[in-house]
Amino acid sequence: MAEVIYRKYRPKTFKEVVGQKPIKITLESEIISNSVAHSYLFVGPRGTGKTTLARLFARSLNCLNKKEGSSEPCNECEICNLILDNRSMDIIEIDAASNTGVDHVRENIIANSQIPPFNNKGYKVFVIDEVHMLSKSAFNALLKTLEEPPASVIFILATTEIHKVPETIISRCQRFDFKKIPQKDIIKRLGEIIEWEGNSLSDNVLSEIARRSEGCLRDAESLLGQILSLGDKNISDELAFLVLPRSNWKEVDNLLESLRVGNLSTALNQINQLINEGIDLNNFINDLIEYLRQVMLYKVIGSKFDLDFVGDLKKAIDKHAKEFSLERLSLLLNILLDKLNMKESIVGQLPLELACVEFLLDYEVKEEEKDDIDDNHKKEDKKDDIDVDTKDKDINKLQGNWSEITLKVKSFNNSLSAILQNAHPLIIKNNSLTIGLEYEFHIDQLNKPNIKKHLINIIKDILKKDFEINFVVDNNYSDNHQVFKGKNEEGVSDVLNAFGGKLV
Repeated sequence: MAEVIYRKYRPKTFKEVVGQKPIKITLESEIISNSVAHSYLFVGPRGTGKTTLARLFARSLNCLNKKEGSSEPCNECEICNLILDNRSMDIIEIDAASNTGVDHVRENIIANSQIPPFNNKGYKVFVIDEVHMLSKSAFNALLKTLEEPPASVIFILATTEIHKVPETIISRCQRFDFKKIPQKDIIKRLGEIIEWEGNSLSDNVLSEIARRSEGCLRDAESLLGQILSLGDKNISDELAFLVLPRSNWKEVDNLLESLRVGNLSTALNQINQLINEGIDLNNFINDLIEYLRQVMLYKVIGSKFDLDFVGDLKKAIDKHAKEFSLERLSLLLNILLDKLNMKESIVGQLPLELACVEFLLDYEVKEEEKDDIDDNHKKEDKKDDIDVDTKDKDINKLQGNWSEITLKVKSFNNSLSAILQNAHPLIIKNNSLTIGLEYEFHIDQLNKPNIKKHLINIIKDILKKDFEINFVVDNNYSDNHQVFKGKNEEGVSDVLNAFGGKLV
């Protein structure tokens, strides 16, 4: 099914080709103006349209019914049909990976190039794929033909490894560099195919297919074909992800959040939980590094950077980019890359655990040094360096007044009050309060706009400050909540008296 989808929807016109706009414009202009070169070099990653454009270019040059001033082949004439069916004697495709020797070049390319095209109004086109695989002697033989090509012969050389192609060959070709297909273009194309096939898939699945394909449209179409082969017209996410490799982005984001707030115990606990669940550690680490890279690039470049994610993950990356300093992102990436170059470990996850420990220890040391140097300016700088501990004034105030908060909420929403009784404030940083919860569905309840607004106003009345509120599932919930309850119960009366509050 995967191969059928790819071949079934191979573009038949320049307009249908996804991406590569500069290359399409140039080739179409040469066709219209009848100023084609004798040799072309198509360079770029696999699955980005090199062979497709080569075939389309050849078909357009040989089409019998092409309209004047147009570059599009008719796809209906005898010649077009022969080329589409791979039966044309004038379009010769050669896989250099399987035919590397000089004898093959002499017999199948040089000798054939001397024979005029069967279509006396067109061209004989040689498409040599993976040309970098030719031997040195084969390149030398091909070079002579490229230097003095027959009148109606065109060579299109395609390669994914341009550094292996001799400079003497490159210099005699008109070179086109193909780029990876942008994720949004891949998603659009997949959406079109799904519509044509009469199926439906969620945006989450399409986004994951596009991301997994890494800019290769052919791979994306192959993955889509595998999913469509499941047979259902309306394919659920659960069913689709039986075919797609497991996505680790939610777990990666949770780990990064733990590191951002300095919660080492939660980070290490999460890693070991994932291992116990049988996660592929190498895939998880690769996803973590890619995720961090996206955060770093988004922080530096801003909204102009085209993220490889959509929806909630895009919002999460935006948040991390704002909260993490560039220095911390660089530090974490370098530590990860360094630790993950370790030789085989007896405990597979140990390098990742050590990376987390070293990152937070290194950061704490730097913060202590910074505090010593900037002692006279601590008052301003503390806003960026608040930790989850009993010394934080605002956290203490919230802990002491949590019962009051839950009671005030109760008059607005009884079930919400029950949820908050099992929640606890984790950290305040940059005027943003993070509240820890035990269950994901509690977050869905608290994130409703009217409820969140009401809670913000209650907390504002207590702290006398404006705060944003974020809710997270606390991976170390049991321990953190037990500590919070102890502090809350022991100190609530004192705190209420100190700040003039009372329970009602």
